[in-house]
Amino acid sequence: MFRRGGRVRAIRPGGIEAALSLALSEPATNALAGARLRELARSAALGQEFSLAGEEQRPEGLLWHGVNLAPISATAQALEDFGRHQAHRSRRASSVAGERRAVEILWEHLAPFWGEDVREYRWSQPLLLADDPDAAAQRVPVSLRPAVPGEEEAVFPAAVAMFREEVGVDPLAGDGGRSYRGRIAELIRRRRTYVIIEGGEVLFKADVGALFGPVAQIHGVWVRPDQRGRGMGRAGMADLVRQVRRDHAPQVSLYVNDFNEPARRAYDAAGFRQVGELTTILF
Repeated sequence: MFRRGGRVRAIRPGGIEAALSLALSEPATNALAGARLRELARSAALGQEFSLAGEEQRPEGLLWHGVNLAPISATAQALEDFGRHQAHRSRRASSVAGERRAVEILWEHLAPFWGEDVREYRWSQPLLLADDPDAAAQRVPVSLRPAVPGEEEAVFPAAVAMFREEVGVDPLAGDGGRSYRGRIAELIRRRRTYVIIEGGEVLFKADVGALFGPVAQIHGVWVRPDQRGRGMGRAGMADLVRQVRRDHAPQVSLYVNDFNEPARRAYDAAGFRQVGELTTILF
């Protein structure tokens, strides 16, 4: 994984506490990668997915090189090291994702080798943190609740529709959707999928996609097309913040594409404010 004497090396069990401490210095920015780091903390797979730059007990940055390639709280020098280290390696990741400036520095090294594989650049994705919703969003009554085991078949079509709209690929491709169905079932089992269901059909859904330190990061927000523009998204998000704070973590965050104006208006009404900017490069 690393050349002898180099600054980039696999994270070992002895360095996990220092690595987690660094990731927790920016828990909203690092939520997804940090949650994966914590998940693998005692696993033999830790060093296969995570590297550090610098000294083990004083890392200057971390890199997740699993399903995503994501820098974590890295200095400019660490990003240069990670970029050179990854540039000549075969790409395994389906995206490069992270804080915008960090991704820009990393991408300077990766672009000559990975650039022709890019499907879409999403350079500006405002990172939002919830404060309090406005009064209008709270006045619209909604019946939001955690989905429960047994409702997977109702949630699955909504989740597939969301993924196709948001990511631009079909989650049923490849294995027929088995892995995606498993992910949905796991989120439901952990009470991390919230839904509004009427007549057996999902009208609104959102997932707690990552939990890291004090932060719950929301993924997979979807409103059924015939319900859009009626205030359900705003009201659903406002109540979602309240319930996620109660059930999971005190800070609720999410990120959104800068061009998605309807979603940004709904998030504004639900009390979200911008605290950073992320970037995702999709392959």
